[in-house]
Amino acid sequence: MPITESIQRLDFLKQCFFAYYSEHLPTLQPPPSMKQREFGFLMFRDKIMIRHKSFNDFDPFKDTLLSLIPSDVYYSTAYYEKPDADMSHKGWLGSDIVFDVDADHIDTPCKGSHDMWSCPNCKETRRGKKPPKCPSCNHEKLEDRAWLCDRCLFAAKEEMIKLRDIMVEDFGISPKEVHLFFSGHRGYHMHLMSDKLMKLDDSQRKEIVDYVLALGLDPDDQGLYLDETDRSSDISSPAKSKMIVGPQATDPGWRGRLAKGVIQIITRFDQGQLLDLGFSKGAVTQIINERETIEAEWLKRIPWSYFQDRWRVTEKIWKSVMEKSLDLVRMRTNIDTVVTTDIHRLIRMPGTLNGKTGLRATMLGLNQLEMFDPFDEPAVFQGNQKVYVKESPEIRIHDKRYGPFVNEQVELPLAAAVLLIAKGIAIPVS
Repeated sequence: MPITESIQRLDFLKQCFFAYYSEHLPTLQPPPSMKQREFGFLMFRDKIMIRHKSFNDFDPFKDTLLSLIPSDVYYSTAYYEKPDADMSHKGWLGSDIVFDVDADHIDTPCKGSHDMWSCPNCKETRRGKKPPKCPSCNHEKLEDRAWLCDRCLFAAKEEMIKLRDIMVEDFGISPKEVHLFFSGHRGYHMHLMSDKLMKLDDSQRKEIVDYVLALGLDPDDQGLYLDETDRSSDISSPAKSKMIVGPQATDPGWRGRLAKGVIQIITRFDQGQLLDLGFSKGAVTQIINERETIEAEWLKRIPWSYFQDRWRVTEKIWKSVMEKSLDLVRMRTNIDTVVTTDIHRLIRMPGTLNGKTGLRATMLGLNQLEMFDPFDEPAVFQGNQKVYVKESPEIRIHDKRYGPFVNEQVELPLAAAVLLIAKGIAIPVS
């Protein structure tokens, strides 16, 4: 973008951010233990980070926010004795555990239609995933522009729901200690604020990540086995035979999660998918015909040997089902391990604006996540604004959609205009 256009764009954004903060400062809430946290401010010009700031109360923070008008506001997940000192003299007291679930790390099919990359060397620009190097000139340092749409953010939300359930159900974290946030861009953050967890070091935090991502988990070790059982009461069976035994949906941890995945396969997969897993045509027909009664019954107890008797379903087939179940129930995104294990991390402050979109980083209750709309409440700007749009995929603000646009001047709701300008693909028109 030419320098004059870049200055025009940044000046406009700064004015909008100033107007928002001037009006909404009373709604901002300080993070817990504010005096022990470091604050950082990313500036619009040159993306300079001003950090190692500390505040004894919230009023000086608000004064600083209005005087700087940064593009992004951060605070430390860590608690320090001297948060304004350099890193070697801060005096680490502990740190919240933070998870970052980002749509960038989820391979949603919509990315091919709205994400773009460009080569600064030959100016080649294309849609889709950024390649390792430019196919036209072999230049390796390519620039990408990740977009945000309903499908991307819904996928990120689904992963955060899985993570929330693991923290509460598997780790026994109190819901009061689990804090969820929409980042204002392409993902969600979870903060675990617990006295029992704050002293964990980076290696211990990595163990939590490994568990969450089911790294190294072998479905064979989750309770699926052949058990020699006395069946002498059944005249049609030998006195003793080996019955297939497996985990139940009521089991804790990954055992129960895998069992629920098996139920999803049996009650949701189509004929072709079941055949691919090794089931015979007769077994598939039986499964599909009995689905109305299977789901309710199997949530109480999965009869693993049921199809062994009727359709000769073997342990090998059930193992393939368990492996497919793991693919279904595990998180589809690689949680940013660096974010979770970094005990000195700066994280975006809830209630502040995201400089990449102009959307507000929004705090969510644990039970609000499923119904949360990232293009509604976080879109805080009111009014309209004319912009010249170079190229933009379709966007949604509140309940209306706009675009796509290519080299055209349009008047948009201010929240949509700010988003396009913040993305660097539009400039304001006076």
